Amino acid sequence: MKKYFLILLMLPVFTKGQNLLIDEQTGKYAKQAVIEVENQPKQLIYKKAVEWITLNYKSANDVIQLKDESEGKIILKGNFSSNMYMKAGLIEHTLILEFKDNKFRYSYTDLAYYSAGSGKMPFEGNLMSKKKLLSNTEQDIDNSIKSLSEYIFKSYNSKDDW
Repeated sequence: MKKYFLILLMLPVFTKGQNLLIDEQTGKYAKQAVIEVENQPKQLIYKKAVEWITLNYKSANDVIQLKDESEGKIILKGNFSSNMYMKAGLIEHTLILEFKDNKFRYSYTDLAYYSAGSGKMPFEGNLMSKKKLLSNTEQDIDNSIKSLSEYIFKSYNSKDDW
């Protein structure tokens, strides 16, 4: 139990270490990292991730674009709420989750700001307050991954014998 608690305390350090930067291969802003999950088969990590998606997105069926348990991969298109530019908007994203025994990798990409008045504006374009937008989005990503990791770790340690 102490080992898992220590991992949870260190998680923000791991996710903060990877910055939201331009990917050299795609030319798009992206954030990617690997999270270790000790002594857990990929199928179990995968199932817990699907549960987390179901609990944290309005409609898992609408956001999940690919769900392949044998391949160990989930691709979803979702969004974070935003109030940039003094109006309600969304930060659209693609989240790719890949699973192997004892670990999973997340990749956030295809980031764009969207609002009814402005339409869709990719992060790679010219945006006002780009630093603030990147910082806020990175915080949203960090919070999301922390939530996912905590859900996976918690579910392995829970002894809920109802």
